[in-house]
Amino acid sequence: MNQTFTEYLEIISIGENLQEEQASHAMQLILEGSVSSEEIAAFLMGMRSKGKTTQELTGFVKEMRNAAIPVEVDTKGAVDLCGTGGDKSGTFNISTAAMFVVAGAGVPVLKHGNRSVSSKSGSFDVLEELGAVANLDKGQSEALFNETGMVFMFAPNFHPALKYVMPARKALKIRTFFNMLGPLLNPAGVKNQFIGAFSREAAAQMIQILANLETESAFAVSAHDGLDEVSLSSQSEIYELQSHLSQGAITFDPKTLGYKWVEPQELLGGDAKINAGIIQSIMDGSSTEAQRNIVELNAAFAIRAAGAADSLEKAKELAAKSLDSGEAEKKLDLFVEESRKVSGN
Repeated sequence: MNQTFTEYLEIISIGENLQEEQASHAMQLILEGSVSSEEIAAFLMGMRSKGKTTQELTGFVKEMRNAAIPVEVDTKGAVDLCGTGGDKSGTFNISTAAMFVVAGAGVPVLKHGNRSVSSKSGSFDVLEELGAVANLDKGQSEALFNETGMVFMFAPNFHPALKYVMPARKALKIRTFFNMLGPLLNPAGVKNQFIGAFSREAAAQMIQILANLETESAFAVSAHDGLDEVSLSSQSEIYELQSHLSQGAITFDPKTLGYKWVEPQELLGGDAKINAGIIQSIMDGSSTEAQRNIVELNAAFAIRAAGAADSLEKAKELAAKSLDSGEAEKKLDLFVEESRKVSGN
């Protein structure tokens, strides 16, 4: 491609879409550090105003995956579970809590995440508050996963070129297409994913991108109440990908799995310290029913996405057993202990 970044800005400024190759090239220029923060901010705002296409997002993801530092481990049967963030809901870190429930059910977890950008507490923040070392490099991450069957891969360590994007994202303080890209950039190349999205449109696009990128099994979900999780306070739209083919959405009601609906405020969290306390209480059995149930429910979807259960009902049983038996709490303790060990802390 011999087009300049300015030309790409001009294309999107008049509401036209980039071709996949143009999107890849635009991202390449950003990741090379040859684009100013002001231009990146203009690009992010232009894409937000225009609306992003699946073709554009696929181009961005391909380029960013190419530029990533790979985590080289056996991904068979493993799952990544994360939300896009940016849903403005103020819930506690549900997918981070669910990570330990999934691991306690015997499913390997390759979780990819970041610090908070558009919420009070990202996965990184709450894991640190729990006592874990979340800032691991490639070798440390591989060692932790091989030892425990769990790892949290801190995005900036595997996508170093993102340092060129962070100043613009922090300055804008609003959701951009990078909220959608994060869950699609797992550096271990995991083939099974459970992704929460901030809107139905985002979930539909993300499942299509995963299909374009040879993911084997995935759920992309968005709740009617705006949560980027499967909610207990509303129905949720569930997009499923099986055998590389995406399905249409189904509307899921938590009552079908035996859960009671709750008020949204029952799922609220706060800063990393508050959220870490909630996660600890879920693991030791002292949390509210609503807090436990939303983690159990989302863990069930991740277990199902990993292929460890042939139905959501069976996956729910495995998630409940992980919590009731104390296996989830043991996995959290093990994660904290071993992450410190591999980091030398």
